[in-house]
Amino acid sequence: MHEMSTVVRFVSAALEEAEKRGITEIESITVDVGEMTDIVPDYLYRYYPAAVKGTLLEGSRLVVRTVPVKAKCAACGTVFHPERANDYRCPACGSAQAKLIEGKDTVLRAIAVRTTAP
Repeated sequence: MHEMSTVVRFVSAALEEAEKRGITEIESITVDVGEMTDIVPDYLYRYYPAAVKGTLLEGSRLVVRTVPVKAKCAACGTVFHPERANDYRCPACGSAQAKLIEGKDTVLRAIAVRTTAP
């Protein structure tokens, strides 16, 4: 399962960022997972507690946002969600030439710092 290595990568990045910024308490981390990554969010949630055990992130919450695939047509510039029903062609002009612009990456999007009332 590549999800465990993905969780470990996110945890390492969050811990590194927390250290740089002097953050001592983290409430949650938010990650973006592209539709085309083949990563199963349920497994990320399952492995997260083990990956954060004994770290600054222990007790924090993982938030996973799924990022839909978007492509930009090379012929007309239309941004669209490629669909199997139309052979992944541009819905505006029918061109098969497009560049994927979203939905193929995994990104640590945010770290929410735990705040305590004065």
